[in-house]
Amino acid sequence: MFLNLSFFGLAVVSLATPLSTKSSGLGNIHHGDIIHSLSLPGFQFRRVKPLTTVATERKIQNHLELRRLPRGDAPTSQRSAAALFGQIQRNSGGNGYENVSAVNHYAVEYSVRAFFNKISMDVIIDSGSADTWVRAPDFICRNNLNKTLPQETCGLGPSFAGNFTGRPIHDQHFTVKYGDGESVQGRLGYMDVAFAGINVFRQEIALATQGTWHGNNVTSGVLGLAYPSLTNAYWGNDLNNDDQYLSAPYSPLFTSMVRKGLTAPCWAIALARNSSLGSISIGGMPPVDISKSDYDTTPILILDIIHRDSTNWQPSFYTVVPTGFHFGQTTVHGQYPFILDTATTLIYLPPDMADAVNAQFDPPAIYFGYYGSYFTNCDATPPSFGVQIGETIFWVNPKDLINTEDRDPDTGLCQTGINNGGTGPYILGITFLTNVVVSMDVGSGQVGFWSHQFY
Repeated sequence: MFLNLSFFGLAVVSLATPLSTKSSGLGNIHHGDIIHSLSLPGFQFRRVKPLTTVATERKIQNHLELRRLPRGDAPTSQRSAAALFGQIQRNSGGNGYENVSAVNHYAVEYSVRAFFNKISMDVIIDSGSADTWVRAPDFICRNNLNKTLPQETCGLGPSFAGNFTGRPIHDQHFTVKYGDGESVQGRLGYMDVAFAGINVFRQEIALATQGTWHGNNVTSGVLGLAYPSLTNAYWGNDLNNDDQYLSAPYSPLFTSMVRKGLTAPCWAIALARNSSLGSISIGGMPPVDISKSDYDTTPILILDIIHRDSTNWQPSFYTVVPTGFHFGQTTVHGQYPFILDTATTLIYLPPDMADAVNAQFDPPAIYFGYYGSYFTNCDATPPSFGVQIGETIFWVNPKDLINTEDRDPDTGLCQTGINNGGTGPYILGITFLTNVVVSMDVGSGQVGFWSHQFY
C-alpha cells in the first residue's frame, strides 16, 4: 500500500502536475528538475517529486513537547545553516555570513525527548540533517586540533546507559560534520526508537564515541529529519574517514516511519517563545489552535551543494521561495530562495533588504562588524515585518524582532532579528518560525504555513 519514496534522496525530478501560480510564486522559471533562475554560488535548486496526490489529513496526532534551550557558551558554536552557507559562499566566490560564530553566541535551539531501547534521552531536533545519534558512555571530547579535553568541555548531556540491540554493524562507522567546526564519530547499530508516540523497531542509529562539540549540558545527541542521501555511515573502521566513495546510506528515523507505514509522509512543528507551548508532530499536526489562522502553501525545493567532493556529508535543507516581503510602507518582490531552519536564530535577507529593514527601526539599527549583525536600543520600536507566501502575508510579532535577552556589553544595545545573508541562500530562522506553524508535507511536495504570531 505504501508509497514510492523516491523523494527521500537528491535524485529528484519535476512535479507530476503543474504548480498553482497562486501558491508557488515560481511561474514557469524552471527547466526540468533544476530551477536555473535560482542558481547561487555553490548551490542549485531542484523541484521535489510528490509521493501522492492524496491530501494529508490535518488532525492533531503523534505530537511531542519542544524544549527551548540556549546554545552552549562557546562562541565558536556553528551548527546553523548560516555557518555552512558562509563557508560555501566564500569557497564559491560569494560572500556573507562572515561572523556567524559571534552571532550564534546569542542563539537558541530546541530539544525533544526520545526513547532508545526504552531509555529516555534529550536530543536536539534538526530539520537540516538526517542522522540520529546519542553520546556513548566512553565519549572522548576533542578540540579542532584533535587534542583530548575533559568530557565536560563538549557540553553534552548524560551518556546513553544502554547498548545496541545486538552487536554494532560490522565494518561500518559513523562520522558527521556540522557547519565549519563541530563533528562527531562513532559506531552504528540498531535500537528500538520511540519518538512522538511512534515506535520504530531495529532503527539504525549511531553511538558517538568521540567528537568536537559545543553543547548546552542538557542534550545528549541529535535527531535528524532530513533525507537518506544525507546519512553519514561509511564502510571501514577508520572513524575519521568520510570519503564519499565509502558511503553506506541507510534509512533514517522519519524515512523508516514512512516506509513502514507507521505515519503519513509529513511532519509539522510549532516553535514558541515559551518552551511549554512548542511542539512537533509526526504524521499530523501539533496541538495548536489554527482555526482562525491565515494559511497558504508553497512547493518544497531541494537545495544541492555543488562543486564539492564531500557533498554526501553536507547538510541539505528544505527550501522555499516567498513571493514578497513587507516592512513599514515598503513591499519587495523577488525570486529569492530561503531555507526553513530550526537551528538558525535570525532571518537572513539579501543585503539591500536587510539594510532597509534595519533602517526602519526607531532608532535605526546599526551594523556591528564584530558580530556581523545589527543592533539598536533594547526598547526601540521595530517596523512591521511580514513574509508573503503565495498570496498570504505572515507577520512577525515585534517581540521577535529585538533580542532583549542578551546585550552587547560595551554599548548595552540589543541585536535585531534581521540580518545580512550575503549572496544567499537566505534563511527564515527562529525569528520567523516562532510566528507560524509549519507542515513539511513531503507526500505532496508542499510546505504549509499557518499564522501563529499572537499566541
